[in-house]
Amino acid sequence: MALVALAAACLKKANAPDFHVVSVDHGLRKDARREVRFVADTCKQLGLQHKILRNTASLGDSGIQQSARDLRYRLMANWCQAQKIPALIVAHHRHDQAETVLMRLARGSGIDGLSGMAAVQSLETEAGPLEIIRPFLDTDPALLARIVARAKLGWIDDPSNEDVQFERVRLRKAADMLSELGLTPAALSRAAAAMRETRDHLEAQATTWLTAHAGYHFCGFYRLDKTAFMDQSMVLQVRILRHIMSRMGPVRFAPAEHSVGYLVAAIAAQPHGAQTLGGCIVRWRSGDVMVGREAAAVTAQARMPLSGKPVIWDRRFSIKIASGKKVKSGLFAASLGAAGLRQIKQAGVQLPKGVPTCYLYVLPAIFDAHGVRDCPILSPQNRVKMTPWQPKRPYLRDMQAMAGW
Repeated sequence: MALVALAAACLKKANAPDFHVVSVDHGLRKDARREVRFVADTCKQLGLQHKILRNTASLGDSGIQQSARDLRYRLMANWCQAQKIPALIVAHHRHDQAETVLMRLARGSGIDGLSGMAAVQSLETEAGPLEIIRPFLDTDPALLARIVARAKLGWIDDPSNEDVQFERVRLRKAADMLSELGLTPAALSRAAAAMRETRDHLEAQATTWLTAHAGYHFCGFYRLDKTAFMDQSMVLQVRILRHIMSRMGPVRFAPAEHSVGYLVAAIAAQPHGAQTLGGCIVRWRSGDVMVGREAAAVTAQARMPLSGKPVIWDRRFSIKIASGKKVKSGLFAASLGAAGLRQIKQAGVQLPKGVPTCYLYVLPAIFDAHGVRDCPILSPQNRVKMTPWQPKRPYLRDMQAMAGW
């Protein structure tokens, strides 16, 4: 409601953004419908545009708070994309930041986790990129309450904030005891800021290294110069692999730092080998370290019917039928696989030298009821275009966004 009050105040300012207010009804509580209606009515009185987004699907019985978070960001991101709105402003404050740091500390998080929430974050969604802005991260919530009171607006306390089955609520209940020990929200916020400075320094180092010693292979994996990689500190080695794995794996988030640390130790101990981690298969040999998608981690949606519209396949490739080309019914895109690789070899397709077959198996190919029709990555033609969905060096863009450059 403090955001609502400030957005309303901006209506009177020259050149102010065109703010929209969005409320999400997760479908978890009966009172939620009344609560979002209260926000809608308030916005109407203030002259602000408002939209209610409602969920109708079940969120399951476990991990409710995380599921609800994922749901609301997905709903809001989809709505923002449809409205061509590039940024979403949320009201996380200093106490939220402190709770986040404590939760991550309890999980044994490293530098990235203990950096807390970012003031500006680039969020990758199915609908496209969205910028998350958190202007209140260093603001005491008591100040936000005074803003609402001064604007003569009401507010509603979410009853789930009192439910001790949730970890964040238990930490909130322990806030007074933690403050007596010096773990105040302000102190935890300062610690997170110090961690962010350290993280940004490491990001800059990793960016410089990746620009000089790594690259994307057209067969869908990343290659790193092994000699140059082994010359780096283990902290930097782990950071480099985690950034690449966050792109090559089936989800946005990379494996935990300690898990990647074990992988780095194996690369140092063995002249050649392979390991799977986080939906990726990492292979190394005399001169290379390679990171690509693990076959078992190709998403269930990767068997994708093809039409005239471009599609994103397995979060890795964009597939587009050339304009003017008729699409035969029954065509679909799926992983090439071992059988498909044999078929295209028998058809005379020349395979690139030095590429491990595990990375060829997970390339997208065109199939019909009789088997593989084509693998455009390996036999380029004009009928079907397959290109990496993300830029060839997405980690550079991500690092720069996280560092606030």
